[in-house]
Amino acid sequence: MVVIAKELLQYEKDYIKYYINFPKIYYKQENDKDYIKNEMIESINELVFEDIMNFMGVVEDSYNISSEEFIHINSITEFQVGYASDNIMSLAIEFSQLAGFYDISYLKGYNYDFKLKKEIILKDLFRESVDYIKILKKYIWVQAKTLLAELQKNEDESLYHIVEDNICLDEENTFYFTSEYLVLPFSSCEIDQEILNLLEFKIPFNKIYHYLSKYAIKNIVKKIVL
Repeated sequence: MVVIAKELLQYEKDYIKYYINFPKIYYKQENDKDYIKNEMIESINELVFEDIMNFMGVVEDSYNISSEEFIHINSITEFQVGYASDNIMSLAIEFSQLAGFYDISYLKGYNYDFKLKKEIILKDLFRESVDYIKILKKYIWVQAKTLLAELQKNEDESLYHIVEDNICLDEENTFYFTSEYLVLPFSSCEIDQEILNLLEFKIPFNKIYHYLSKYAIKNIVKKIVL
């Protein structure tokens, strides 16, 4: 059974404040009080720690090259568990760098099947004959247009210019999932340079059920209301 604990690293360096929340993953047998050594889980924990260290390094580089003297930077990570069963885990870590009024964020997903001893990639969730990239882009574009309308509602001028071609989605795109949704995040400025917020597009599994692989239906999607 997979157990996901929370670790916290909090300190200050120069003008940078770090609030680093990150997951620590363990494995134990059912009804067993002791954690079991698992090479795959240890490898994932090392990957998460490397990603945290790389992020902190980028923040320090941003501080060192900043043209603004004594700028204060808040370096924050938060994680959420989308899915966790005996053998499957999907979680996401949000990496945020707050400097003044600017919040630059990105998200990375970590999706694994411990029984099969493999990382779950996007195409694992879909039937082989399906052009899932095209299908997902269609759902993202519908949600993006709704988002654009909301953003422009209180603006005198149109500051945002989302176009469908700006939605760059491929097999390597980061993602995570729950038992109900496939979540596809886009980093700050990725879709439009004026949109600094991290955007997450949630695709309900019941909307794409007929395109899903047997693996996804059996192991991830627990209940579908068509």
